[in-house]
Amino acid sequence: MVTALAFVPIEDIDNALLSLSENLPDDVQTILDWFEDNYVGRINRRGNERRQPLFPHEMWNVFNRTLNQQDRTNNHAEAAHRRLQTELSMDHPIIWKLIDGLRKVQANRDFYYEHLVAGHNPPVKLKKYRDAYQRILTIVRDYHSRHF
Repeated sequence: MVTALAFVPIEDIDNALLSLSENLPDDVQTILDWFEDNYVGRINRRGNERRQPLFPHEMWNVFNRTLNQQDRTNNHAEAAHRRLQTELSMDHPIIWKLIDGLRKVQANRDFYYEHLVAGHNPPVKLKKYRDAYQRILTIVRDYHSRHF
């Protein structure tokens, strides 16, 4: 539930957080408190503004990225890290093994890039991911017409 705040426009986060806190069961209130401390910012003692959160809204909010159909995750970086780890097959390689591994991974990426430049399409995402993306996009596009 708390992660749904990432799909709310930044200017509406305060209202969405208030609505969420009123509707959450007491046993998950500590999770909401943690989220507020780290991602939204606590209301200061005067009650007129919020403290700076540990992670700025622009860093984690994906409302506009979703509307613009941009990537919402860092899966590309995670995949690159996983490819390198697979190639090296160890956590702390010596420098020469690291260099060889980087060369092999880069050669593979160069081949893939040339494949795309030649006019081939990238692999199609699984249907479940395409469907989930479409559902999220529909909800975000319809955000302003919903009543909370």
